[in-house]
Amino acid sequence: MNGFTAFDVTVVDDGVPVATAWAVPLAWDGKIASLPGGYTASLARAVEGREQGTVPNTLVICGAIVAPERAGRGLAGEALTALRDLATEQELPQVIAPVRPTVKHRYPLTTIDEYATWTRPDGTSFDPWIRTHQRLGATILTPAPTSQVMTGTVQEWEDWTGMSLPTTGTYVIPDGLSTLAIDHTADLGTYIEPNVWMRHR
Repeated sequence: MNGFTAFDVTVVDDGVPVATAWAVPLAWDGKIASLPGGYTASLARAVEGREQGTVPNTLVICGAIVAPERAGRGLAGEALTALRDLATEQELPQVIAPVRPTVKHRYPLTTIDEYATWTRPDGTSFDPWIRTHQRLGATILTPAPTSQVMTGTVQEWEDWTGMSLPTTGTYVIPDGLSTLAIDHTADLGTYIEPNVWMRHR
């Protein structure tokens, strides 16, 4: 991704790719206040750092995808572990991730700050994807409320969501982790997706 193919991994089963994960290297001083804003800002910092010759010390896990028919078999965890091993090989002592909560779309009106605190009786996160990271030893650092910002015209958002958006206002959209803000005067729709920053040991 973005020229960092050395940090892409694929899990293969009997010659068939069943999961993939990707990451980017960047420089981070370990302070929460200086974390990138989220997914998009991590990509930008990684590219800028490479262009400026900055020596990275951190691997940012950007995401992982598992073939739908192989879901629930621990493959996502294998992909994440492979990226952590790669960080060790590349002498990147820090591994962090702007984690996209997988069931946050069921609670789009709940702030990511509150959602990140939800836990099950055993103390682990309410969210399955956050739990996957926790099982690998990761801990929550802080919410990333503006991890990705996506904009488009009103017509584009109607096409993307399959919804009519007749007036200026805020809308709950399919699979949205937060709401969509529509401004008919500016012919603009803005969706800001939150993530949760986590740090791996």
